[in-house]
Amino acid sequence: MNKVVDKIISQKGKSVDAVIPILQAIQDEYNYLPEEAMQRVCELTEISAARIYGISTFYTQFRHKPVGNHVIKVCVGTACHVKGAMLVYDALKRELDIAEDEDTDSKNEFTIDKVACLGCCTIAPVVQIDDTTFGHVEPGKVSEIIDEFLAMEDNPEIKEAHLKKQKKESEGEIRIGLGSCCVASGSEDVKMELENSLKANKTNVEVKQVGCVGICNQVPLLEIHKPNETPYYYTKIKADEVSEIVRKHFKSKNPFTRFKTNAVGFFNEYVINGTPKSTQRYSADREDTPVAEFLEGQINIATEHRGFIKPTDLNEYKNLGGFEALQKCITQFSQDEIIEKIKSSGLKGRGGGGFSTGIKWEVVKNVESDQKYVICNGDEGDPGAFMDRMLLESYPFRIIEGLMIAAYAVGAN
Repeated sequence: MNKVVDKIISQKGKSVDAVIPILQAIQDEYNYLPEEAMQRVCELTEISAARIYGISTFYTQFRHKPVGNHVIKVCVGTACHVKGAMLVYDALKRELDIAEDEDTDSKNEFTIDKVACLGCCTIAPVVQIDDTTFGHVEPGKVSEIIDEFLAMEDNPEIKEAHLKKQKKESEGEIRIGLGSCCVASGSEDVKMELENSLKANKTNVEVKQVGCVGICNQVPLLEIHKPNETPYYYTKIKADEVSEIVRKHFKSKNPFTRFKTNAVGFFNEYVINGTPKSTQRYSADREDTPVAEFLEGQINIATEHRGFIKPTDLNEYKNLGGFEALQKCITQFSQDEIIEKIKSSGLKGRGGGGFSTGIKWEVVKNVESDQKYVICNGDEGDPGAFMDRMLLESYPFRIIEGLMIAAYAVGAN
């Protein structure tokens, strides 16, 4: 163990500010923080035992006890939470006989964790055991998924069949914006009803959460995308109008399910509700719609991939060219060359003064200092505008990439 810890320290450093990277690297190696490893860190670095204990107990990512052979992740994101994720979590702890203040069973076979989101909202509530995902989990059936997982471990053919079932051909994608403006207009309720309707209709359609859709006066806004068909937009949609839209675009392959959902939908729409609809439907290839007229001709720079990219999907960001600019800056340009490019671009601050960004960077670079920082200022210069919040919510990885380029250019460490 000492060799491993020594190597980590040689890579991360011995100063006090290296404590978190060191702890993260040790946990990556052992899946928890062994006491022997912590003692070795104290011996070889400037980090005290008190600091290690304080930080490792404050941040929930760190573990002081060994994890089981398999890790169970219970999604407690919004979609899973409202569908009973905590009941599933409690049922798993009972099934595995895990004490209230523990997270690993006595046989050290399973460790259970709550996670923010597993990205499978349409099959909520979701449980993932190692790399195997189970959807629509019910508290009364947790023993079945544990048995099924163990059977997969013993028989790879069963696991392969399960993965094929998970990856069956998608019937389409529905995109919904969940930026702050969208949520304030009811998009969360629309998304919840959308997932319920797709589940009732038994259709394999992905619900993709995107950031700002760029046209706040038309939200909540749904985009319907089906293979080889023209996309459709639905604007100002209400939760009680979702079911009709799902049935219109995605027919269940089961005749009984199709008949049942159509009958229930007819009853709800014409017998119970009977209210005028506020939703408007527009084809994406028409140019005379409020959506097209507003967005057509816009050049999206900071908001590139608006309404398409999922804010928290790192792989999607990379696939769309994310971090290529950073790579180019580090491998092809000097600090001075980057600053000159920023100057010649005409980029300016947006706080009101319009000061040249390139000059700001140049001033910081030329200052002699052992320690330099780059700070992301998320404050709003104009009350009620919320421009920075929209960018932070919808394009977090772009903000991070910009910060990293700036840090490299000015010599921040």
